[in-house]
Amino acid sequence: MQPPPRKVKETQEAKVAFAEQVARLQSKHQQESELLEEIRSFSKQRAAIEKEYGQALHRLATQYLKKDWHRGRGDSADARSVFAVWRSVIEATEQSGLSRLSAAEGYRSLTAEALKSLRVAKEQRTKKGLEQLQRVQGELVDALRELNKVKKRYCQLEHIADVAREKAADAQAKSKKNDHGLFHFRTSLQKLCVKLNARLTECDQQLTESRNEYLLTLAAINSHHGHYHATDLPALMKVIDGDLYDQLRQQFTVLCRTEIDTCQSTQTAFCRIREDSTQVSREHDLKLFLQDNPAFTKGSVFHFQAAPNDKVSSLVHRSSSQEGVSCLDKEARKWATKAAKDYKIITHGERVLQTLERRRKLVPEDEGAGVEQKMEEVKESLRKAKVSRVKAESRLALLLSAGVDVEPWVSSAMSQANEELEKERRLSEARLSNGDISPMGDEFEFTDFDDFDENSDIFTEVSSGPSPQGYPLPCQVLYSYQACQADELSITEGEELHVIEDGDMEDWLKVCDQDSLATLRGLRL
Repeated sequence: MQPPPRKVKETQEAKVAFAEQVARLQSKHQQESELLEEIRSFSKQRAAIEKEYGQALHRLATQYLKKDWHRGRGDSADARSVFAVWRSVIEATEQSGLSRLSAAEGYRSLTAEALKSLRVAKEQRTKKGLEQLQRVQGELVDALRELNKVKKRYCQLEHIADVAREKAADAQAKSKKNDHGLFHFRTSLQKLCVKLNARLTECDQQLTESRNEYLLTLAAINSHHGHYHATDLPALMKVIDGDLYDQLRQQFTVLCRTEIDTCQSTQTAFCRIREDSTQVSREHDLKLFLQDNPAFTKGSVFHFQAAPNDKVSSLVHRSSSQEGVSCLDKEARKWATKAAKDYKIITHGERVLQTLERRRKLVPEDEGAGVEQKMEEVKESLRKAKVSRVKAESRLALLLSAGVDVEPWVSSAMSQANEELEKERRLSEARLSNGDISPMGDEFEFTDFDDFDENSDIFTEVSSGPSPQGYPLPCQVLYSYQACQADELSITEGEELHVIEDGDMEDWLKVCDQDSLATLRGLRL
């Protein structure tokens, strides 16, 4: 019997995949840089020896034909590949070697300086793109670490609930076994059973909340991972490539045109090469590159891994307060508000980008760098907002599949977002109509995009359902807590307190005792 496969942490698995992607992109960059160097070297030598006749030209072509052309499994067989076009150029040069006349002037158009500048620009783009890719990958790794923390807490609570369940069962068995014992002894057992059952109920409540958090976080991580492969990674690869293939297409076209004009005897061969070179595109070479490098395909989907003794693998409705409001309804409200916030940021950011684009064309050159920097900051905030929205919508979709009515929360939050966007638009139009335009005008509040915080909220929560009960409400402390801040209260287990105000999204409550008024964290009524 073979041992079970080793369990690899999601974080480690993602790191390995990301490292392979970065390495493959670096290898791709190295190959393209080598291609640019070969073209530069070829053009320089060709301009010098074109004055000679066929034998020298034939030696040069043969020198390049000896190189290894199988840089990708599909490149050599596809005529539209940049490497295949380049090989065709060398072969046509070899065939026409003995009949070539001087074409030095034509080849001087393919200057070494132009190709050198193109290579330097490509190296800068690659460095910047890889740095941004690693930042985006780091965000996903951080999210996976958070998933591991949530999963660990869920497993711990499941174990605690099992222990509480066993103790409650043992106490119940002892109570039944001693039904005919002393009255005092039976009363003690009954009290113990009640206490253990209360503890078990509390543990089940905490386990349900932890499981729900685990499932929601898992859904968000999967959506984030899918968004990375579907949007972020292709976009960054496009940034890294830049206009390289356009430049290569232009270089091939100039080279072919020079050959055709110089020697009619090789016109047929180079016309064919020119037709192939016009089909050179980033999209096609990217397709070949992806075929040869499966590391860039969509990653695996993370699945819920239940604890050994937990039979539940889906979201569970459970009232989290005395008024009977489901904890899933609270989650629906929270993530509907978050999705609406991200929608507002995205819409607002697109307007900002349009405004900055117009300004960049108007401002002096020395001020253009500042505008471009601001555009990059806004684009980064937009990207994070889109990722955040995808995660929020995935959570809402999971809640909807669990039977939670998320539509009222979504409609209300989106209505509020649209109203605020409309107010901003009207305010901008009012400013324009009043002639309030400055070189860096205030048509939009650009500071909205500084230090984007995925977990912050900008909308007021939309409430529904029964109104909260009147305060103060009596409660009893379940766990001791030592205050860490000036506005916190030290408490001891069993102490009687009174809740005087609702808590926030992090479960802080305002309570009071006989001596002070402060804020407590994690209090359960």
